[in-house]
Amino acid sequence: MPSRLASPPPASASTPLVLCADGGGSKICVVIRSMDGVEVRGTAGPCNVQSVGYGPAIQAILLATYRALALLPRTHLPPGLVIPPLDSSVQSIPNSPASTSPPRTSSTLAVPQPVSVTAHPAHLSISSPASPFASRPGSPKVHLPPITIPLFQYVWLGLAGISTKADAKAFMPYVTKHLGVDEPRVKITNDVNLLAAPALSLPGIKHVAAVVCGTGTVGRTLEVHRPSTINGGPSAVHALPLEDVAVSRGWGYMLCDEGSAFWLGRLAIRSLLFTADRLSSSPIYAAAARPLLPLHNDLLAYFGVPHPMDLISIVSLTGPFVEGLSVGEATAKRNAFMAGAARVVFKWAFPEDAGTTVPPSPPASDGSASSFSHTLDSQPNDDDPVAASHAEALRLARSAVRSLIELTIDLLGDGSIVRPENTALALGGGLWMSKGYRNLLLEGLRKEGVVFRETVVVGDAAGAGAAGLAKVEFGE
Repeated sequence: MPSRLASPPPASASTPLVLCADGGGSKICVVIRSMDGVEVRGTAGPCNVQSVGYGPAIQAILLATYRALALLPRTHLPPGLVIPPLDSSVQSIPNSPASTSPPRTSSTLAVPQPVSVTAHPAHLSISSPASPFASRPGSPKVHLPPITIPLFQYVWLGLAGISTKADAKAFMPYVTKHLGVDEPRVKITNDVNLLAAPALSLPGIKHVAAVVCGTGTVGRTLEVHRPSTINGGPSAVHALPLEDVAVSRGWGYMLCDEGSAFWLGRLAIRSLLFTADRLSSSPIYAAAARPLLPLHNDLLAYFGVPHPMDLISIVSLTGPFVEGLSVGEATAKRNAFMAGAARVVFKWAFPEDAGTTVPPSPPASDGSASSFSHTLDSQPNDDDPVAASHAEALRLARSAVRSLIELTIDLLGDGSIVRPENTALALGGGLWMSKGYRNLLLEGLRKEGVVFRETVVVGDAAGAGAAGLAKVEFGE
């Protein structure tokens, strides 16, 4: 028999709540949603449970939760709930705009809608990946008291650093103790799993292939089940009907991350260095070498160096760039810095993303990066630096996306169980906000005979997760 759970307090029975959190290496976003469509948000600092530790991670979750609860109407909270003063934390920890916005209701913008590429390719919103040095909300400097009154009908935590069931089990006691929720009401998964939430509203979907492409890359396959009831009666609780069944890569920049923003930054630096070598080797060539392209000059401006060879000190973690930092801090800064260069590559590769004129595109190649010589001599666009910059940036993007095509196909296994015709492809991460890069992926998959039933782009993972959770629990 299913275990019977403690019912939420009578004071909150009229407006049951669900909580969904998206926690990563730089911040956590908590979205709380009520049965009547009110939605509030709170944010806090880093929440990768492996890198920051269980204690700091649960404190970040708790701070973001209290910040969100403080925005709910008092009618949605039990009278016995005490929200601790957050002023001391807020003074030293910047709060993001999302956590100070007023509550949203179903009559305004309660349900974040992922974009269906399959159904509405013309309505995709495009934005550049966020700056790696943008202001980030911090973690609490003091220990906040746990929530002792049951508030949430269900909690879904999508957290970086949760890779196995053992990881989730180890972190579970911290969650139940600090959020005041019984274990059967909690689902702890990797943050990638939140991308599968839109599939709960899509008919005919049996699996979700979730692919993240941001600073790094990772893919997961999730099976979509029918919701099962944990607790019957008027306070019925339904288990989240998503189950991990496969994973592809996500091993970090030393072992994979091909196709990511970091990888594109690496390819861009290599392009600069190859060009510099060619300019320095003119005596052994009959043809004159072309000067640096506008693409290359934009990259030098982004990195803040006058010469391509100066980039080696950034990549090798030497010089003033990393003074005073630990090895871990220096590596993270370097990786984020290199990843930011992807925005420069995309500006030249996909000018249509920004609504500008598209230079003539070079013919598609096999995407190999075995030689750069063909980009340095006898280029048809040599007389047009703008067109040559577009051609080089597009070549880099095509080279990068090939590994993402392979990663996505890996998520289908041998094709006997996970079939594209009843699988949704869910894309998350900054690079997928580029229509041009996304189209390279979809075109590459089509050439391999892979066409998914639905393709969705999830820009707000916590919001999409909360909306999917509300559908399961409240029937929205």
